[in-house]
Amino acid sequence: MDLFITWENDANHLVDDIEWIQTHCTDWAYSLTRHMNAACRIANLIGAESLSMAYLVNYMRMTSGLSDTLGLSSFDPVRLFLMLEGMVLDDDYRMLFAQFMRIPELPLPRESVVRSYGHDNQDFEQAFINAMNRSPITAAIPTCPSILSFLANAPENNIYAPTLLELLFDDYPNLHVMFATGRGVYQGVPFVRFRDSSGLINGGFMNVELGQGIIVEFVELIGAYVIM
Repeated sequence: MDLFITWENDANHLVDDIEWIQTHCTDWAYSLTRHMNAACRIANLIGAESLSMAYLVNYMRMTSGLSDTLGLSSFDPVRLFLMLEGMVLDDDYRMLFAQFMRIPELPLPRESVVRSYGHDNQDFEQAFINAMNRSPITAAIPTCPSILSFLANAPENNIYAPTLLELLFDDYPNLHVMFATGRGVYQGVPFVRFRDSSGLINGGFMNVELGQGIIVEFVELIGAYVIM
């Protein structure tokens, strides 16, 4: 299995190498926190420390009405947070929670949510690939029924693709969000390598086949600065 682009082996350690296993349906928060950590490291704003996932989840609970399982049906509710609110470091969030006061933030001032409309949308996939060439990316795939059997018994190549009937149906209301950190090809099959916070298949990674319209939404974070 060959990876021809990966952000995992970067000399600056942009991607968190932590065994994060999500609670409830907070896959979006785990992926976006990893994503924001990487974006801030690319901008030389933070080092090995991490932004606070708890701050992101609690803010969204108060402002957007997450589901009972803390899930999001799309990236839209988190858009304003990404553009206007900003993040705090994990250690600073503990201080913020204890003292009930605001502290300097690390916001990401602009984000782009891109969606696929149909399995033949080559422009969408090319936009996804272009974004991945610039940084690791948060992306979503539909929660087709076959995901459960894949998670329980992944094939040797660990490449996920829905069944033909699932691809034709294309009407699944829930999305599974993961953090794309690499792209490669295995025996002629192109795939995206994701860090998956739902479990520890293959060390916490899941590969998703490209070219089948499986990835339906992704977020690109553009630029970062400090507000004091």
